[in-house]
Amino acid sequence: MISRFNFLLPHIRMLTRRQAKIQAGALQDGPAVFRVTKRKITERIDETLKKKPVKVARAPKSLPSIPPDAPDLVAEASEIETAASAVAAPSAALPPSDAPFDYSTALSYICGQDPRLEQVVKRAGKPCKIFESEDSAEQGLDAFKALATAIIYQQLSGKAASTILRRFLTLFDEKLDPAAAERHPKWFPTPRAVRDKERQELTSAGLSQRKAEYVHALADRFLDGSISTEALLRMEDDAIAELLCSVKGIGPWTVDMFLMFDLKRPNILPVGDLGIRKGMSKHFGMKGSNGKKGSKQKAGGGIYLPTPDEMREAAKIWEPYRTIGSYYMWTITDTKTMEDE
Repeated sequence: MISRFNFLLPHIRMLTRRQAKIQAGALQDGPAVFRVTKRKITERIDETLKKKPVKVARAPKSLPSIPPDAPDLVAEASEIETAASAVAAPSAALPPSDAPFDYSTALSYICGQDPRLEQVVKRAGKPCKIFESEDSAEQGLDAFKALATAIIYQQLSGKAASTILRRFLTLFDEKLDPAAAERHPKWFPTPRAVRDKERQELTSAGLSQRKAEYVHALADRFLDGSISTEALLRMEDDAIAELLCSVKGIGPWTVDMFLMFDLKRPNILPVGDLGIRKGMSKHFGMKGSNGKKGSKQKAGGGIYLPTPDEMREAAKIWEPYRTIGSYYMWTITDTKTMEDE
């Protein structure tokens, strides 16, 4: 509207200057002079208005039509707002480092850090089996039994492994109840008894030549005192991993399972476990560097398998309770653990 009346400004300025000169005595003062000047200016304004009529903005004939996907856009905006609120929501405080481990507190904390994990826990519909029992790792732990059983279970289905374990145990006690051959049998031969068995006897129970060798090597380390249950209970996670990986037949995956299920350490991330890799890929929406198709590996069944470094970076929000997050990654891919067999 201002631009439409810019043409009036010169006439207004001229009238103002003339009036100022009259007041200063430079021009003849008098109604006649002023009336003539005013009339001329008015006539010029009228002529100008006739040539440049003022245009008044009109309302549009119709309002813009509402796009058909408007409800979807509204719903999407609502989801974004909800997600933002979840991220901004205050999470449970991290307990002091010297506080005893409490599963409920730990679960509440990591779900506060990773709100999506709370939905995973609800869908799983079960607590983390690792911490389901309130018994501590110190209660009844037999490290030789746990590690030897883990070796027997390596790269086997639960059914096949349990059958071999039952045969293995009956080598030492023919009257043993077959039901005792579960993941945590109440009775297990000593390192000395296992070492005294010939390798051929162990393979007759279904162990491979290599596994028979691995079980003997493990027994030797317990017999010479370089490994003991008491020492393992006192050691830090990294020190345990370094010690056990020096035993032939024990690698990072076996160590991680021992730390999680037997020592019940709360901050373990098994970066070599296929089920956890798949679960984390889905949970965090991992696509690989630059989203290249070549990053997808065949073992993942079309799912991108993150690298150990990518897994550690993503799992920082679970610290110091990565064990719980790892366990629920198995539930995303319906992976059965040794505890589920």
